[in-house]
Amino acid sequence: MSKEIVFNVGTQQTRIAIVEDGKLVELYIENAEHKRTIGNLYLGRIRKVMPSIQAAFVDVGQEQDAFLHFSDLSDNLPYLLDFLGLEEPHVADIDVPKGRKDWDKRPSDILNRGQTILVQITKEPISNKGSRISTDISLAGRFLVLVPLQNYVAVSRKITNDDERRRLESLASSLVPDGVGVIVRTVAQDRDAKSLDKDMKLLMERWRRVEKRLKEKPSPPALVHEDVDMASSIVRDEFSEEYNRILVDHEGLYHSIQSYVRAVAPQLVERVELHESGQPVFEAVGIQHGADRAFKDRVELPSGGYLFIEKTEAMHVVDVNSGRSGKGKSQAENSLNVNLEAARVIARQIRLRDLGGIIVVDFIDLYDEDDKKKVYDELKKGFEEDRAVTKVLPMSDFGLVEITRQRLRPSITTTFSSANGAPSDEEDGEADTDALRQAEREIQRLEEEVKQREQEVERLKEEDDTPDEEVEALRQKIQSLESELEAARTQQQTTNETDAPASSKPPADLEDGATPDELVEEIEQWVVEHRDTHRSVTLRVHPFVAAFLRRPVPTHPTRWFMDHLVRVHLDDDADVPPHTFRVVDAQSGEPLPESP
Repeated sequence: MSKEIVFNVGTQQTRIAIVEDGKLVELYIENAEHKRTIGNLYLGRIRKVMPSIQAAFVDVGQEQDAFLHFSDLSDNLPYLLDFLGLEEPHVADIDVPKGRKDWDKRPSDILNRGQTILVQITKEPISNKGSRISTDISLAGRFLVLVPLQNYVAVSRKITNDDERRRLESLASSLVPDGVGVIVRTVAQDRDAKSLDKDMKLLMERWRRVEKRLKEKPSPPALVHEDVDMASSIVRDEFSEEYNRILVDHEGLYHSIQSYVRAVAPQLVERVELHESGQPVFEAVGIQHGADRAFKDRVELPSGGYLFIEKTEAMHVVDVNSGRSGKGKSQAENSLNVNLEAARVIARQIRLRDLGGIIVVDFIDLYDEDDKKKVYDELKKGFEEDRAVTKVLPMSDFGLVEITRQRLRPSITTTFSSANGAPSDEEDGEADTDALRQAEREIQRLEEEVKQREQEVERLKEEDDTPDEEVEALRQKIQSLESELEAARTQQQTTNETDAPASSKPPADLEDGATPDELVEEIEQWVVEHRDTHRSVTLRVHPFVAAFLRRPVPTHPTRWFMDHLVRVHLDDDADVPPHTFRVVDAQSGEPLPESP
């Protein structure tokens, strides 16, 4: 089976696709409004303890209080509370015994209203329910999972060779510092001591930063550790020898992924590829139609049948219809063929849409028990590659199949339907999606043409005999292209953000008293001072600042290029304070000297 991961970085969102044998099977979408929160650590405050439902509600700073079920309380909870009570929290200062740690109190006696507690997000908010959290804290690396305030070494059950299990357990035991436990991940199989040691050091550095944050005694609720974004988590958790390649259409992300893979799996670095053609990457790979289909209630089957996938308050319901299929076949034969075909498509659509919870499939009625089992087996087979825990029950006498699937986050169709132009009116949805895709293509075309013209200006300037009129003509062409590019961006923003909140608009003034014009002057001063040594750089600024820099025609980056022959690539980064900026090398991604 050929497998690949495809990254599409747009101006509004990032899409990540898992492709198996040329078919889209998983799709992840992340933007500024819907960032991954699973794995984040929060210092929360308990709002309610409710023994009647065996749970507590914890304020972690989100819109709804997070849900902490007593079954998600770790067996080391008393030690975690002792750790939080230290003046300078350090796991090595807590004496954690080996083996299971039984409490002598009930959870409702340990947890109290107003109490401060360290928790980790295990499920993202869904509908009107808050995040699900746990006190079983862990930090995941490439080969190891660090478990603070534990005293054990465990090896993934998927590693079945006894000799390899003993080797990894012995190796991990020699690397574990005091006060922490460790779980050896499946991808650590056959890895040497150096790889595991490097991973352990990186994980401990991350945990030390958590301890440093807790030492500052932040007032809860407070985020004390933010896990990696969606793109990084998929590369970390998924990419292995079974994948043929990673294809990325963004140069900055390409270099970032390449650097990470070179560090953890150098033998796979050649499988990381940059998509450089003018054709959008999803269309080049042949998965754009599959991505569009993920937002439609009706899914056509190759035979002429179709599916209806609908969401209710309690579950997702899939209805299988024969449609135009079955010419020249008996009813029983046609029903079986359509059901088998539907079973394969349903499994893919459930993975693609990331549906979770209870899913009920209404197949076409079958009367032969062997036929029912064939459909059941085909459906189960479709989930063999699914990373989510899935359970499929046999078909009932009424042709119903019940599926339960692990749900960690809202499905992409629930979260992103309006953002992708897929409302209940199907025709309007298709029109909006086409408009967005057309705007994205136009932006990519114009950006590429501007880049080529700028390179031509730079080449002509290096030639002493080039007439000034020719250079000036090219500059005017660049300004014209910039005007078209700005219009295309405005059109895309109008299509994609009609109902955007006011907070998403660039403010008139930046924080800490700095005005946009002052910041522009500081950036240009940096460009002037370093233009002899850095001809191409990436400028990381807050999205508000990036919007301001792109607003005029020509944009500020284009002006800097025409005036100083320095190519400045803008990179929106919400972690950069609005009153400052960061500059990195465009090729290596290494930080460059900061502004004076």
